[in-house]
Amino acid sequence: MTFRNLSILAFLVCYTAIACGQTTINFDEDNSNKLYIKLYGHVDYNQKIEKGIHHNGKMDVHRLVTLIGYQFSRKTQFVSEIEVEHVKEIFVEQAFIKHRLAKSISLKAGLIIIPMGMVNEMHEPTFFYSVERPLLDKLIIPSTWREVGIGLTGLLPEKSLKYQLYLVNNPLGYDGSAKVSGASGIRKARQKGAEAVVSSFPGLSGQIEYFGIDRFKLGISGYYGKTSTTLATTMDQSLENYNVTVDSSTVNMTMATVHGMYTPGNLTLRGQYTLSSFQNTTAYNEFANSDVPELMHGYYLLAAYDFHKSEEITVAPFVRFSQLDNHLRVNEALEENRALKQNILTVGANYKPHPGVVFKFDYQFVQNRVTSNYNNLNLGVGVWF
Repeated sequence: MTFRNLSILAFLVCYTAIACGQTTINFDEDNSNKLYIKLYGHVDYNQKIEKGIHHNGKMDVHRLVTLIGYQFSRKTQFVSEIEVEHVKEIFVEQAFIKHRLAKSISLKAGLIIIPMGMVNEMHEPTFFYSVERPLLDKLIIPSTWREVGIGLTGLLPEKSLKYQLYLVNNPLGYDGSAKVSGASGIRKARQKGAEAVVSSFPGLSGQIEYFGIDRFKLGISGYYGKTSTTLATTMDQSLENYNVTVDSSTVNMTMATVHGMYTPGNLTLRGQYTLSSFQNTTAYNEFANSDVPELMHGYYLLAAYDFHKSEEITVAPFVRFSQLDNHLRVNEALEENRALKQNILTVGANYKPHPGVVFKFDYQFVQNRVTSNYNNLNLGVGVWF
């Protein structure tokens, strides 16, 4: 076997190990089984700790998610993900067909998770270290962000690359009130495939990940689109200012993320940076009474060390520093909200008695420029099988 073939084989083995940790189903083309079922879930305890104020703790069966897939043939599969949140809320998180067109290219269509950063796709509790997902992946990248779309995905083993490129429906920016804001970005604008409103051209979403260095992964993600609005159908089209008013209920958005992960020996290092840019914010904020900035960004750096790394058991303390500024730059008509710049230091540990089971603990120190600082105590248990 040549050195090139060995490199390709090593890459595929490494990629398979990483892919098995993702919230998806990996079909065995040589297996006669057609129906696949997986599950993940986690139960959490959270308590805010603030000087001079008593906050009750909260216990929550946060998520219970069942993945069901069916393999029609060696080239064509279906994947779905049904999620129950907080015991009573039911969502469809994924529902797509994937069909292999050629060796390194597959067609994918349906309800698709937007490939943005690490946690939006790889969000099972055994992957990320803290009890809750990183705040960056809530308030800037709205995990779990998914939309209906179609596109291409595949592997280029010779170049150690994985790629994804989709056309997807855009978030809903206005439905009688503003859905985009400075505090939560586009989180409330996600349409999640639920009778999604389409009033603009599809958004473009893509990601490239590089696996060519042993135990190292580097990814770049991007999204560009214009939010949809219900005003296009509720407003009288004969009015002289129809087009200008409808356009005032939308914003153009560009999001870019760089993420990396390196696991030398027992050490794990992770980092992510996300920048979101919004256009037409002056008109949108005035019309919808919102506070959308021109720029928001966030990043985090994480280090974890496993003191008992084996095939079955891991004990990994970790530390993660995050910074978010959801009013990084605002237009002249909007006053900067300094409380939207936050520093979060999280320390904790993950204990896995089995690769599919995790017990979590973390303590967070949250600071911002305006309001009083506070801490968070978080405990959790999660499964993935």
